[in-house]
Amino acid sequence: MSDEFNRDAILDDFAMEQGLGPELLGTYIEQHPSLVVELVDLYHELLLVDLSSEVEGGQLETKSVIQDSMQETTDVASVLSGNQLRDLAKNLALPRDFIAGFRDRKIRPGSIPGVVLVAVARSADIFVHQLVRHLQGPNNLGPQMAYKAVGKPVPSPQVDYHTFIDGLGLNPAETEALNRITLTDGSD
Repeated sequence: MSDEFNRDAILDDFAMEQGLGPELLGTYIEQHPSLVVELVDLYHELLLVDLSSEVEGGQLETKSVIQDSMQETTDVASVLSGNQLRDLAKNLALPRDFIAGFRDRKIRPGSIPGVVLVAVARSADIFVHQLVRHLQGPNNLGPQMAYKAVGKPVPSPQVDYHTFIDGLGLNPAETEALNRITLTDGSD
């Protein structure tokens, strides 16, 4: 009961903070890594409430919000592609297919442990909410998936995180690296 009360108190404190932004979200995630998913969800809810109140007031500049969102999506996609993908995989000591799974949105976002989201976001030098927003986006095939085929390529359905990891066929060193990431906090 006290854990639930403490969780609610932390989320209430976050919701009451002035100047809600990515920096504040990052601070709370660092202080409470076991609540990463709840904090990110609450952050997005609060942003939507702020946006809806601005719409009612007629002061929202839709064009800039859409442009910012599109730029953020492009930034995350570029961090998870090309040479950055290779460097990110090397930094985490995991195969490129692991990072490509995040890039291609192969993993169901709700099944990914919070500590893994935090580790990938930190290594990629992006905010956790940006990574989560990317993962929740449409599962479109990008140019990296274009290949010759009889028909159009079709995106594969998202899988559970553990199913995805099992399908990677990690070697012992990669399994150890993933365990280090997963067990850093011990709360997830």
